[in-house]
Parts: sequence; structure tokens; C-alpha cells
Amino acid sequence: MTEALKAVDRDGLIAYPESSNPKNISLYQRHGFEVIGEIQSGNSPILRPMLRKAQ
Repeated sequence: MTEALKAVDRDGLIAYPESSNPKNISLYQRHGFEVIGEIQSGNSPILRPMLRKAQ
């Protein structure tokens, strides 16, 4: 993830992942991502979309 985020930062982009595993959220947050909501359809797992602006 570090190398991909270097490219995001260099190019002034926004990174957008989604995670259905709440245990992964802290990993993304350590890399500068912020949870921006929750998505769920029926009984599916909750998806947590995240954003990280270029730094």
C-alpha cells in the first residue's frame, strides 16, 4: 500500500478503498484514510468506503 500511496501523493489524486472487514479499518486509518460511511444491501456484510486525499 505504501508504494501505491506514494503515487497517489505524487500525482495529487484521491484513493478510495472499501472494506467489509472491520478489523482492517485501523490499517487504513494508519495510512491516512477516513471512513466516509457505511453501505449495506439486505443481509450483506457492511462495506465501509474510505477516502484519502493526496498528502
